[in-house]
Amino acid sequence: MSIDDSLARLASLIRACAIVASYTVHVERKTQEIAFLSGRIDFRDGSLLDFKEFIEETESGIEKYKYAYNYRKGAELLFRYDNAPDPRAKGLSSFPHHKHLRSGELGESEEKTLSEVLEEIERMQVY
Repeated sequence: MSIDDSLARLASLIRACAIVASYTVHVERKTQEIAFLSGRIDFRDGSLLDFKEFIEETESGIEKYKYAYNYRKGAELLFRYDNAPDPRAKGLSSFPHHKHLRSGELGESEEKTLSEVLEEIERMQVY
């Protein structure tokens, strides 16, 4: 899969999500094979998701080196997934992957995709 294919799939995924009110995606190409994606998804209930991914197109597909998915409502953090080398997460078996919880605690997490995060948000929302 190419970066262009990945971007088209990402836009299609967001557009297909019934709880999305609007979104923006910015692509900064570092090279033809490397890109930094960032964006914001606004949901119908007033919450929003800021996200970023640092990806590379390889022979075996798209590799994601850095990511963060920050879900919030106003200034209140609802959750965040990322793989930043947070010193507080070093004791987790999933390090560097972790989840920041609303309580301020950190939880274990496998690497997440935008699709998985959107599914989690859909389950949380009350229509």
